[in-house]
Amino acid sequence: MVSLAVAPPDDFAFEAVPGARRDWDRLIGRIGQSSLEQSWAYGDAVAASQGAAVTRLIIRNGGRPVALVQGFRTRDVKLASVNRILRGPLWLDDLSDAQRLEACRLIRREFRARRRDLLFWLPELPDTVDSRRFMGALGMRRMVTGYSTVWLDIRPDEDQLRRGLKGKWRNALVSGEKAGLRVRAVERNRALEEAMTTYDRFRRNRRFIGPPADLIRQMHAGAGKAGHVRVWEAFHGKVAVAGIAMVRHGVSATYLAGWTGEEGRDGNAHNLLLWRAITELRGGGTDWLDLGGVDTQTSPGIARFKLGLGGEIATLSGTYL
Repeated sequence: MVSLAVAPPDDFAFEAVPGARRDWDRLIGRIGQSSLEQSWAYGDAVAASQGAAVTRLIIRNGGRPVALVQGFRTRDVKLASVNRILRGPLWLDDLSDAQRLEACRLIRREFRARRRDLLFWLPELPDTVDSRRFMGALGMRRMVTGYSTVWLDIRPDEDQLRRGLKGKWRNALVSGEKAGLRVRAVERNRALEEAMTTYDRFRRNRRFIGPPADLIRQMHAGAGKAGHVRVWEAFHGKVAVAGIAMVRHGVSATYLAGWTGEEGRDGNAHNLLLWRAITELRGGGTDWLDLGGVDTQTSPGIARFKLGLGGEIATLSGTYL
């Protein structure tokens, strides 16, 4: 049970300071399971592709950083700002519930500077009664139920990871490895642009909800050394039959998009591509993979595919106003 009645110690005084990129990237690297939506590259991409103003705050106590939070102001309605916080804040210290509540009260004040401002907040909190009590103590009410994703720990060695695959998924991977497909990893501008054009066409034809190609392009353009977008493509001869895109942020990575054709599906190309991406990310120092949203009701096949990797489903508390 969360105790919110206990006040933080008198010497625990929070302050919010603007975040600089060097500090942000260094601090987010200390967080194991960091959310893409709190990364600097994502913030720049949203600003460039959607025209949002980005606010990045480092919450400190006595000069020591204890949390990061990034939010977006997307438009003004009758002189009131509409702000969004997506999957934040991210915590750097193991604070008590009462201390976290004080920090979140500061965050709420910063993003609702005027009474008429609106704040839509999707906190990185599990979907529990305690989380709803916590947000209720901030004076916020849940408007949308929780988002679900699958987290995969890729720190174990490759043999352990392979043993952790569900049987059907592992069999499809073996089939993909025998299909004679060539896999290429790209992050150069021209090759990535070609892949994004293919993905955008696939997304429009299939009419599915996924991150727009322009958002991925903008993340690639602004990711820098601290995290970058990479595409893995499967070829049959000289023809690309499937592809996936991922982005690294700190010691985590997020699956952004995937596309395929009939030949790619027949050859289990997605299983092959995801496995190659996981082994490369792991070798490059990534510890965690966020496989992206899952919905067992509307897209059960996609949910089963992602869960087949052996990860754990995580459902967030929801969006609050």
